[in-house]
Amino acid sequence: MVRRIAVFALLSFACGGRAARAQIVRVADLNTAQIRALDRAKTVVLLPGGMLEEHGPYLPAYTDGILSERLTDELARAAVSGMPGWTVLRFPQMPVGSSGSNELGGQFVFPGTYVVRPGTLRAMYMDLAAALGDQGFKWIMVVHVHGAPMHISALDQAGDFFHDTYGGRMVNLWGLVPVLGGWGKVLGGLSDAEKKEDGVSLHGGLDEHSLMLYLKPELVAPGYKRARAVTGQTMAESFSTAGSADWPGYLGSPRLASAAIGKKIWDSFAAAAAEHMLAVLKGADPAQYQRYADLLEKNPLYQGWIKATTEHDEALDANERAWLARRR
Repeated sequence: MVRRIAVFALLSFACGGRAARAQIVRVADLNTAQIRALDRAKTVVLLPGGMLEEHGPYLPAYTDGILSERLTDELARAAVSGMPGWTVLRFPQMPVGSSGSNELGGQFVFPGTYVVRPGTLRAMYMDLAAALGDQGFKWIMVVHVHGAPMHISALDQAGDFFHDTYGGRMVNLWGLVPVLGGWGKVLGGLSDAEKKEDGVSLHGGLDEHSLMLYLKPELVAPGYKRARAVTGQTMAESFSTAGSADWPGYLGSPRLASAAIGKKIWDSFAAAAAEHMLAVLKGADPAQYQRYADLLEKNPLYQGWIKATTEHDEALDANERAWLARRR
């Protein structure tokens, strides 16, 4: 469906006209003349991110990237139906993120996690923001489903830079608390026994296994059905668990997962993301929505993670700069 819409739009541009209704087009398919012809005031840019991050022995390392790509599909369709006459300009997915959840327990090296420094991620998105802003684009939605505090903060800061410099809106949707609330409210409907067994599941628990069983069941290793619960009953206990030498890479109880639960989470989460995207496109100030990063920064456990990540970031930067200096 997305491909047919894109082809229709391309034909419209090629003929020198503009489509009367909203279209989804891929920037990688357009030439200079077609990009120049886009109405900047009625074009929303979707920047889908990706994340190579360990998710334990049963889920693929690209779980967050798969969720981000599917959410981008949902948002593109929502914009088509909710913003008549607008164009959705979809960028290729960028499989780059920062701070794998293995850092919860201070483990910066973990099979499946391949990340860049938070400062690098922020610079990437600020550079893209500048390139888009210099060309007159005003509306950008970042779709990057990953919850590490420094990762979210980097994307939020890139969005603030775009707004302060170009006067447009660049919104990190995953970083908005009411969008995350669409995901979380479904988990509130679990039974007391399920909640206790899944514990404080900060990564790769019942929820993410359920989502992948719904969206990409062929990528879920069947062993999840026999997986033991690895979690804590408090956030502090879960952080401590993630720091153990034999930690398998998840917190929660994968065996409780089901495609039915995954569908409920996905439908609620995607609807919340679409709702807030459309609200911003129709004039709502995104500053009215609480940011997830602001909440995390107030939590002492996350403050410890932020401090450790910052120190690790600075050490890597110093090593790279020293190598460059020696080479010169």
